[in-house]
Amino acid sequence: MRFFQRSQPSHPLTGARVGERDVESLTQFIGADLLDLARGKGRGLFSSRFWSDKLMEWSMRDAGFKTQLFRFVDVMPALRTAEQIHGHLTEYLTQPGVTPPPFLKLGLSAGGLLKGTLAKTVTSQIEAMAERFVAGTDATSALPTLRELWEGGVAFSVDLLGEACVSDAEAVEYQRRYLELIEVLPREVAAFGDRAVLQTDHLGAIPRANVSIKISSLSARISAADFEGTLVSLTEALTPILRAAAANGVFVNFDMEQHALKDLTVALFKRCCEAIEFPAGLAMQAYLKSGDADAADLIAWAKRSGRQVSVRLIKGAYWDYETTHAGQMNWPSPVWEEKGQTDACFERMSEAFIAQVPRTKGEAGVKLAIGSHNLRSIAHALAVARRAGLPENALEFQMLRGMADELKAAMVERGHRVREYAPVGQMLPGMAYLVRRLLENTSNESWLRAGFSDGVDAAKLLAAPRGEVSQSAKMDSAPVVFRNEPWRDFADATQRGEFAAAIDQAVVPVVATDGTLVDVERCVTEAHAAFPAWRDRTPDDRAAILVRAAGIMRSRRDALAGVMIREAGKPWQEADADVCEAIDFCEYYARHVVPLLSPQKLSHLAGENNEVWHEGRGVTAVISPWNFPQAILCGMTVAALVTGNTAVVKPAEQTPGIARLLCEILWEAGAPRGVLQFLPGVGEIVGAALVRHPRVANIAFTGSKAVGLQIIREAAVTPEAQGFVKRVICEMGGKNAIIVDASADVDEAVLGVRQSAFGYAGQKCSACSRVIVLE
Repeated sequence: MRFFQRSQPSHPLTGARVGERDVESLTQFIGADLLDLARGKGRGLFSSRFWSDKLMEWSMRDAGFKTQLFRFVDVMPALRTAEQIHGHLTEYLTQPGVTPPPFLKLGLSAGGLLKGTLAKTVTSQIEAMAERFVAGTDATSALPTLRELWEGGVAFSVDLLGEACVSDAEAVEYQRRYLELIEVLPREVAAFGDRAVLQTDHLGAIPRANVSIKISSLSARISAADFEGTLVSLTEALTPILRAAAANGVFVNFDMEQHALKDLTVALFKRCCEAIEFPAGLAMQAYLKSGDADAADLIAWAKRSGRQVSVRLIKGAYWDYETTHAGQMNWPSPVWEEKGQTDACFERMSEAFIAQVPRTKGEAGVKLAIGSHNLRSIAHALAVARRAGLPENALEFQMLRGMADELKAAMVERGHRVREYAPVGQMLPGMAYLVRRLLENTSNESWLRAGFSDGVDAAKLLAAPRGEVSQSAKMDSAPVVFRNEPWRDFADATQRGEFAAAIDQAVVPVVATDGTLVDVERCVTEAHAAFPAWRDRTPDDRAAILVRAAGIMRSRRDALAGVMIREAGKPWQEADADVCEAIDFCEYYARHVVPLLSPQKLSHLAGENNEVWHEGRGVTAVISPWNFPQAILCGMTVAALVTGNTAVVKPAEQTPGIARLLCEILWEAGAPRGVLQFLPGVGEIVGAALVRHPRVANIAFTGSKAVGLQIIREAAVTPEAQGFVKRVICEMGGKNAIIVDASADVDEAVLGVRQSAFGYAGQKCSACSRVIVLE
C-alpha cells in the first residue's frame, strides 16, 4: 500500500481530496497501519539482540535499578581495575530502593575472585549495549555496517561520538576525523548497489554519503558571550570540511546540542551556507519553547538567501540537562515541561516546514527529514504532506541506530526513505551518548516503550498531543522565599545586546584614594554617634532598606557590571555574577535578620521572663578587596548594617568607583549618611588606622593571608579605654586543590579545573592552585 499518489492526493478511505479536516483521520489511518505492521515484526523498542542483555531486561522492570545502572554506565569507561568496577557497582546498586537482579545481587556480596568475574560480566554486558548503538570505531571499520544498512534499504548519517572538546589539539583531531569521513565515505559507498528510494527525492539525486557534525567538537573556546569571535573561529575550522564536502558530494548536517549553543549553531549554519555551496542540513529541536519561532526564522532566511537546505526535525535529547540547568540558574526553562507540548510543537513545526518544501530543483526552501520514533508524529507528517500534494519521497524519516528496528522495517516496506543515525567512535566518549539514548527511550513517557514494550492501545498512542500547561507544571514554577538572582543568559541575543550597550555607556566614577588619619577620625566619630539610634531601629526597618537596595541594583545591574569591567577588568560573565551576588546578599540577609534578632525565651519558670537577643555592637570597619569589588564589599557592609551596626567602608585602592556606587545605592535606599561612611584610601594608612581605632568594634576583612593575620594581631590589643574586645571576621586567600578521583569524567575535570584556575581573569581568591589526580 502507498500513502501518496503523485497526482491527485486522496483520502485512503473515501477517495476524496485531503482537506484540512481530513488530516487527523488520515493521521489515524496511516499510524494504525504502520503500528500493526511494525508490531507484527517484533518488539520494536531496541534491536532484537538488545533484549539478550539481562541488565536491560531488569532495568525496564525496576526504575530505581535503571537510574543507578545508567549512572554506573556513565562512569564505567574511567574504571581501570576489577576492584574499582566492583566497588562502584556496590556503591550504586545497593542504594535504598534499588533491587538488582539475582545474578548481580549475588556477585555484589561476593569477594575474592568473584569480584573479577562480576566485573567482567557486567563490563561485557555494557559493551554489548554500546555496540548496539555504535556502527564502528572509525569510518573504515563502520563500512560493513553501513553496507548492510544500505542493502537492507536504509540510508545512514555518520556521526562522530564525543562532544565539547576541551583542547585545541582535540579540536584539530576532530577536524581531521571529519575530513577523513568526507574523503572515505563517498569513495566506498559509491560501490554500494543502487537503491533508487535512497538516492533520490522528488527533485532528483541526493548524496549517498551523509555526515553529521557537532560544532562543540571543533573549538575548545566556544562562548555565547563572545558570539562573533566564536563564529569566526568555528567558520575557520569548518571551511576545509565544507569545501571537501562540496568537492566530494557529501551531505553535511549540523547537529543541534544544548540550548546554549542553539543560536550559535543556527548563525554558523547560515554563515557557512552563504559562503560555501555544499549539500547542507540543520537539526532543529521541537522540545524548545522557541521551536515555532526558530522554524519561521530559518524559513525566512532560506527564502531571503535563495538557498535550498534540509532540516532534521527532532524532539531533543537534552531535556533532563536543560530543565536541571535552568533550575540551577533560576532561568525560565527553555524546553516544554510536558511531553504533549513537545509533540504538539513538533507537529506545528513539521507543518510549517512541509509548506515550504521546494517543488522544483532550483527553488529556495526547506526539505524536511522527520527525526522521530513516534508513529503519531510520523503519521501526522505524512498526512500533512499528502494534503500539500507532495509525492511520497519528498519526506525523509530518520531514526537512531540500535532502536526501533521493526519500525524502520515497516517504513521501508511501505516505500519510505529511512535514514539511520549511525555514530562511530570509541566507548569512552560514547558513554554519554549511550546514557542519553537509554534514558530518552526507556522513560515512562517514551512512545517506543508505550507502543512496543508496554503494548498500549493504538487509539491512545495515536491521539493528538495536548499542548496546554498542566496545573502541576504551573505549581512547580511557583516562587520561593529566597532565590538567587539569575545571571544573564548570554546565549540570548537580546540580553547579550543590552549588556554590550550598557558596557559602552558605563562611566567609572572618579574617586580620590587619598584618605587621611583626619578622615578616619571623622568617619569613625560620625558612625559612632549614629550607632545608638540605628541599633534601636527595628530589624524590619533595616531589612526594608536592603530590599530596596537590591531592587535598585537589579534595575541598574548591567551598568554596574559595566563599571566593574572597565575598572577591574572583569570578564562579562563574572562582572554580571558579581552584581547578582551583591543582590543576593541584600535579599538573603533581609529575610533572615528578623528571626535572628528576635528575642528567644530561655526558660518557662513561674515569675521569670528570661530572654536572649542579639543587637549591634558598634562601628564596623569594612575593608574589601578588588577582585570582587561589589559582591564582597556589599556582603560585608549590609551584614553589618542589617544587624544594627554602623559601617565605615574602606574599599581597595584599585576599585573605589564601584564601591562609591554601592554606597550611593544604599544611601538612596534609606541608609543614613552617618550610619554608612565611605572612606577611600591607601590600606597601609586608612585601613591600618581603622583596625587600631578604639571605637571600632568589628572588623570585616577580605584579602591576603599576610594582611589578615596582621589585622588579627593588631585587633587583639585592647587598650584600657576601649571597653570591648574587637571582633574580627577575616576571609583570607589560600592554596585550593581539586581532587580528581578514579571514576571522574576526565573532560568534565579538565573543564572544571580550567574554569576554577583561570576563570574570573585570575582574580578569584578561591581559585584552584593545584590538582591532585588519583592513580
